[in-house]
Amino acid sequence: MKLLRSALLTSVVAAGLAGCTYPDPVPEQVSAQSVPPSSPSPTSIAIPVTLQGQFQSQGAITTGTATIHVTASGAVLQIEDIATGTAEDLRLALSPGTLGPGSDGGFELSSSTLIELGPLSQSGSQRVDMDSRMWATMPAPVRSVVIYNYADKTAYGTANLTATEGS
Repeated sequence: MKLLRSALLTSVVAAGLAGCTYPDPVPEQVSAQSVPPSSPSPTSIAIPVTLQGQFQSQGAITTGTATIHVTASGAVLQIEDIATGTAEDLRLALSPGTLGPGSDGGFELSSSTLIELGPLSQSGSQRVDMDSRMWATMPAPVRSVVIYNYADKTAYGTANLTATEGS
């Protein structure tokens, strides 16, 4: 029953996201806590690296910086100076895709996979800690951080990540 409920929720989220931001017909949402352990992806290798990007607006004017520090003990996502549209259920997610020009002239994410991390706090900064096991279960390399309105199934902004100097 719990598996059926999770599958149904994933289908509902997928249907909502497909029409507004993502090029693939059926987006897939994965909860970071429910992904079974697998072999480490390239971003989960235990070498220190820092990934950083500036948020680009999509469904709402969105500004701020996303930084992920990856070490042997896991990863830390730091969101700083975030400003975005208001909604009751804004969430943070990681994606193996990047935001770029879409066929309709707007922006779209190159992957439909979202790994949800949880709610976005309403403050200007937020920190999300991921231990090494959680980071190693990411299904693909993490290339962006997405803020989305869960109720409206609309991406508000995405930060494409690149490795920073000295990492």
